[in-house]
Amino acid sequence: MNLNITKQSIRKKFLKKRDRLNKNFSEELKKNFINNFLNHTKISSSKIVGGYYPIGSEIDCLKILKLSQEKGATTAIPYIKEDNIIEFRKWRNGDPLIEGMFNIPTPEEEKIVIPDIILVPLVVFDDTGTRIGFGSGIYDRSLPFFSDSKKIGLAFFDQLNKKRLPKEEFDYPLDAVITEKRVFIFDEEDEN
Repeated sequence: MNLNITKQSIRKKFLKKRDRLNKNFSEELKKNFINNFLNHTKISSSKIVGGYYPIGSEIDCLKILKLSQEKGATTAIPYIKEDNIIEFRKWRNGDPLIEGMFNIPTPEEEKIVIPDIILVPLVVFDDTGTRIGFGSGIYDRSLPFFSDSKKIGLAFFDQLNKKRLPKEEFDYPLDAVITEKRVFIFDEEDEN
């Protein structure tokens, strides 16, 4: 079977699942999720955290960015350049946003930063750190430019695919995935 068709069918199945999971994401589960994030990442004033502006049923990381700011960290969200590569621009809760590529809100601020931690949205992941996103390849093309940054996926526990996901040479693996139930670590040196 064609790898792209396989990925598309997995993506479609897990997008529906993620939509359902998002609707049932209780306040208690949100607290568990945030506690898992804070315990795993050890955010401090020396850190730069790159998040994303959530689309649809993606895990909303804006609260995580706000909590990171409260701990003194610098925060940023992506600006998608014309070549479909991400650069992270400094952003704090309340800073103005403008409509960017794909109608995704992006910082008006033009100060580019290199995050220590990059929070990555996803549709599905497996136990090796392979992820499938929306299918545009923007993160897979961009993450290699941030080789020293920890790449942490944000997901619901039930977005874990029990079988290995199909992987292509350009698919960029995650160092960890944080869920409301547990943290999956794929990079043995991941000690944020």
